[in-house]
Amino acid sequence: MKIGVCVGTRYNDMLKAKEFGYDYVESHCQEIAAMSDEELEKYRNCGIPIFAACCFIGMRVVGKGKNRQAINEYLERMFRKTHYLGIEYLVFGSSGARKMIPEDGLTVEETREQIAEFLKNDVVPYCEKYNMTVVIEPLRTEECNVISTVPQAIEIAKKVDSRYIRVLADVKHMVCENDPFDALEGYAEYLKHGHTSNPYPPAELGKKRIYPKENDGFNQDDFFLPMIKAGVEHISIEADLIDFDTDAPGAMKVLEKYKSM
Repeated sequence: MKIGVCVGTRYNDMLKAKEFGYDYVESHCQEIAAMSDEELEKYRNCGIPIFAACCFIGMRVVGKGKNRQAINEYLERMFRKTHYLGIEYLVFGSSGARKMIPEDGLTVEETREQIAEFLKNDVVPYCEKYNMTVVIEPLRTEECNVISTVPQAIEIAKKVDSRYIRVLADVKHMVCENDPFDALEGYAEYLKHGHTSNPYPPAELGKKRIYPKENDGFNQDDFFLPMIKAGVEHISIEADLIDFDTDAPGAMKVLEKYKSM
């Protein structure tokens, strides 16, 4: 198991992640797409693999607001630049791009069909061109009202029917949706990446989720062991940051044992 950490495009934190023992970092698709050639070269040589990137797309991919020409111009730029950085997995959460909104007048099923069409017709050709995998991230209903559980994401992946479209499981969203951890080991065909955190931060912090730390009240075994049984080989920390210099090494102390599993 490889353990990574989401750092966006915070270059200094990428350097620190290697020092703290992380195997890779997870970056930000939209910010990479906006990088100059000089910036790309700098990040390409940061010294730690940039293995994955989240925040897939910022524009609507369903409904009346979909502009396919603009989408494809963005996808070509984003795939080319993320591929140049050596990124292998792109995370399709992007709640604003895909959630059902009243203006479109679509049902949940119609919205899901359009998401599947977007992935099949617009995304898969770039996946094939650059040999990169896109993982669908279920988001809690509060953020996305059409794909909120791992089984729902798998159904979308089945509709797309491409080896380049797979699924991610995120601790926080699973907890919010009562999506059972113990079912994960049964999703081996589609489940390829994960996000972890402590999904139960103290209320006084005002955070949705925080970096794992020792004796924080959440047993990471509950998530990691089913994921390992499902054959998942890499999981990133995705959490609200308090202090990277403290949070990141503290989390590695908790997660390091999974590296040998």
